[in-house]
Amino acid sequence: MHLAGIIPVAQLETDYESITPDVLTLLEPRFTAIQNAVMSCAMAGCKTIWIVANNDLAPIIKQAVGEWVYDPVYYKRDFTKFYSNVRKEVPIYYVPIHPKDLDKRNSYGWSVLHGIYSSWFVSYKISRWILPEKYFIAFPMSIYDYRILRKLRPLIQDTNKNFTLTYNNKTVTEDLPISFTMKGDDYLQCRRNINKITTREYLPPSPGSLPSQRRPLNERWSARFFDLPTVFQKLNLKKSNRHELDWFYDIREWDQYRSYMASDNRVAVPYYEIYKPRTYNLAPKKEIST
Repeated sequence: MHLAGIIPVAQLETDYESITPDVLTLLEPRFTAIQNAVMSCAMAGCKTIWIVANNDLAPIIKQAVGEWVYDPVYYKRDFTKFYSNVRKEVPIYYVPIHPKDLDKRNSYGWSVLHGIYSSWFVSYKISRWILPEKYFIAFPMSIYDYRILRKLRPLIQDTNKNFTLTYNNKTVTEDLPISFTMKGDDYLQCRRNINKITTREYLPPSPGSLPSQRRPLNERWSARFFDLPTVFQKLNLKKSNRHELDWFYDIREWDQYRSYMASDNRVAVPYYEIYKPRTYNLAPKKEIST
């Protein structure tokens, strides 16, 4: 199946007030928060990874992440002598928020929905046979031991049920930025609900008339400020596969970042050759004239 990994970066806010991109926060030497999210997607079995970042930040992230990583499960297989022949590359794509949604719907949760739409739309343009059947969301500032996703692959890729990680029995619907999956129907329900409950530029007109009275600026397009529970209000997690984490840190908050750095909990840094930034060399080779 095509499991698409979605990493939302656009509209990410922290209380750091740092002059450097928050997603480049170091977790371990030569291992940043955005690379941790990429490895989470790769460990979960994603066939493609979509980073939702606007054009001002995407080039910087691309320098740190590159255009593809190896699937860590297939990097070195013990059952084959020539394990380099069975390695799998996971391509990484960068998509910005659509201009029509800027200052209207572009909350942090909307970045997830836009990444889902982008992965579906691009895949559809190539072939209907490669359409994503499920979407795995990895938040870059959420820290946990991503290696557990290896044994959870069957649950994550179950096409009949959604999957979610939990911490203290909380999920994304309780405003916890923790990894979960969505299907196409969930995406449609969440998107329609946002468009239904958001305010717009004009006040609702009286019956039989056209909109004529504008709202105050601070009351227009309330979807810009929707939190995660509001965005994913229609997400169906009632009968989902779940896994409770032993430890978890939301390092959007400086205090939690300090707690993580002071704790004995550590994310595992994979072999550098698995995640080091690489780019596809698509330039045609020049023929050497003799």
